[in-house]
Amino acid sequence: MSDKKIKERGLGRGLSALMSDVGVSGVVGDFSGVEDKKNQGNKLKKNPLSKSGVTTVGINQLIRNPDQPRRYFDKEKLKELTDSIKDKGVLQPILVRPISKSDRNNEDLYQIVAGERRWQASLTAKLDAMPVLIRDLTDQEVLEIGVVENVQRADLNPIEEALAYKALSEQFSRTQQEIATSVGKSRPHIANMLRLLSLPPIAQDYLAKGSISTGHARAIIAAPDPTELADAIVNKGLSVREAEDWVRRIKAGDGKTSVPAQKDANVRKVENDLSDYIGLIVNLRHKGPGGELRIKYKTAEQLEGLIKRLKP
Repeated sequence: MSDKKIKERGLGRGLSALMSDVGVSGVVGDFSGVEDKKNQGNKLKKNPLSKSGVTTVGINQLIRNPDQPRRYFDKEKLKELTDSIKDKGVLQPILVRPISKSDRNNEDLYQIVAGERRWQASLTAKLDAMPVLIRDLTDQEVLEIGVVENVQRADLNPIEEALAYKALSEQFSRTQQEIATSVGKSRPHIANMLRLLSLPPIAQDYLAKGSISTGHARAIIAAPDPTELADAIVNKGLSVREAEDWVRRIKAGDGKTSVPAQKDANVRKVENDLSDYIGLIVNLRHKGPGGELRIKYKTAEQLEGLIKRLKP
């Protein structure tokens, strides 16, 4: 498929819209017509394409995409998906493209384009087969679809997102505006995300793990010693404003070049204990008899999980 057609179609409308461009409908919903959910995975059927364009292939015929933008998968959410698949089967097909035949048994092999979590969960659930939608896609389309799917679902951490945009730029010579159009974001957003890759490795690691925010990252980029500030933010629990003030003081040359004092060991222990218990980043600011407790969550699902934990 030509680059021109890719640009005309645009991927920013979302994965389901891209599928509908080739006459595929009903991607999400009941696939009992493809394979009975109780039998799904217990025995492999040689299914022709259904009316929705969905067919069933063996789990062992599916190969993960090494260039998948998403590198981290939440273990707890993956377990929940596995339990759901064990109970109800795979209700939504994954998107794949044909790549080759197996040297072992001459079976067709397919590379996963979108839906790796469902595939991983199906493996854990010990299914033998799962529903797929097979499409002939270029390497560029595969990368763009992977970015769009994960960005729209907020599944990528900031560094994963930035690396995906970098790959689109370097591997396929896409401009920032072209990338923005493809993934449904603004050009300034693309530029700001790419700037994150100028962070030192330790700061990128902190950002990928959620130990610091993109606001912190902007302050770190502007700091004379980015690594020192990144470590201070994590070890001393600096807010974005405190980090920005520290950078501002250094640039103003007022002599206050040291980062704020380190948090008390007892405060850090309470933070760590709370973080371990609720599975989210906790920032505790103890001032006199009172203080402030901040809990950082990335998704609505994390917030819902927190509320459930806090309910009596």
